[in-house]
Amino acid sequence: MKKVGVIWIGHADYLGGGVDTVVGEIQSALSSIDSVGIDPPVVVTSDAQAVRAARAVLQSDFCGAILVLTSWVECNVVMSAVKELRGLPAIIWGFPSQNVRGQEINTGSYVSAAMFSGVVKRASLHAQMLIGSWEDAGVLARLCAFTRAASTADLLFYGKIGLFGYTSMSIYPGTFDHVLLRSRIGPEVEHMDSYSLISAAEAVPDETVEESIRLLTRTTQIQSNVQPEILKKTMRLYAALQSFVSEHHWAAVNVKCQYEFSKEYRVVPCVALSLLADSGVVASCEGDMLNTVSMLILGGLSGQTVTYGDSLTQFGNTVKFSPCGFMPPSMGCKTVRVQKFMAHPGFSGIQISGVLRPERVTYLRLVEDVGAYHLLYGTGAGKHTLPRDGCMPALDVELDGSVETLCKEYAGQHFALCYGDLSAEIEALAAVLGIPTVQI
Repeated sequence: MKKVGVIWIGHADYLGGGVDTVVGEIQSALSSIDSVGIDPPVVVTSDAQAVRAARAVLQSDFCGAILVLTSWVECNVVMSAVKELRGLPAIIWGFPSQNVRGQEINTGSYVSAAMFSGVVKRASLHAQMLIGSWEDAGVLARLCAFTRAASTADLLFYGKIGLFGYTSMSIYPGTFDHVLLRSRIGPEVEHMDSYSLISAAEAVPDETVEESIRLLTRTTQIQSNVQPEILKKTMRLYAALQSFVSEHHWAAVNVKCQYEFSKEYRVVPCVALSLLADSGVVASCEGDMLNTVSMLILGGLSGQTVTYGDSLTQFGNTVKFSPCGFMPPSMGCKTVRVQKFMAHPGFSGIQISGVLRPERVTYLRLVEDVGAYHLLYGTGAGKHTLPRDGCMPALDVELDGSVETLCKEYAGQHFALCYGDLSAEIEALAAVLGIPTVQI
């Protein structure tokens, strides 16, 4: 995860004891956030100094900046810093008077924040405002969410996604506007044909296949009904995908499984993609690029392995999320295993079978509107679940919000899933990207 830099802004007439004290306190508070780069604080008071400080942030390859209003400031100095950041995510932070070691200190920061809030709104600046004490856990939590959002925005900006084939089974919501995604959200999609993956898989050396099988064996149980030739064919796909990811520097990969792999090649990529996901590469299938980007977002915000599920059915205020045969083994309960795919005319090969751990989760989908985007998300409590139809991965999630609202807002059946509540981070990322959210 990349770090954000800090720019300290003040006024020459207000520097001194009180400002020095609060700068030290804020620096100490910020040190608790791993993703903040803490350099010796130098308070800038002029346009030229603000420009130099902003350029230093850019040259240090920080993914964003926290602008601390240490005292009363002149608007032009703050504006110079914001403009010189040239669109880099920024949050401008002012604080109220504070009692520090028995001394009430009022530097004028609060007034500056109130003043510049009007500037941010009026000029539609690419920056957020934050007003609150460094002793407020909520303020530090919002700063932490901002740093994760800035890092994820950087990941999206530079990220590349490999796409083999395109949307499966004519799933309309899986289609996307390539140029709009690149310009508004960030990642580039590098498209290849299924033949490219199959050809590369068949060229994988036998020793590499055996090494991949040993890795899978250490990761999860392989049922006795798995035919050795199908296992080898699947692991060839895994090794080939690894090679493509390494060569092209992909942050994520998606393979159109049906019908080229499921019916023609007769080996679905479920297990290969699941193992790849546990190696730190966001992996998905069915060609749904908006779902893959959603997974990339949750992975960046959480720092975790992520998965996805079809919103399959509902009962009460609980929704069953379940894919066909994909699930990173590390996210599952101890009963996760690899087995022959269930008898079905649409599938051939092997699958991951098991259930996700019954923990709190966040579900998310990036929705492409007409020329724009929004983030649809919610949280809920994972419940003890049985595999769907006795074999397919699943998790029943009791929603914190209303299932009726979710039904009204559906824009596709696929949702990215990760453990924990990422609501604050999602809202922070939406603010950085300049897109709205709908929270269930």
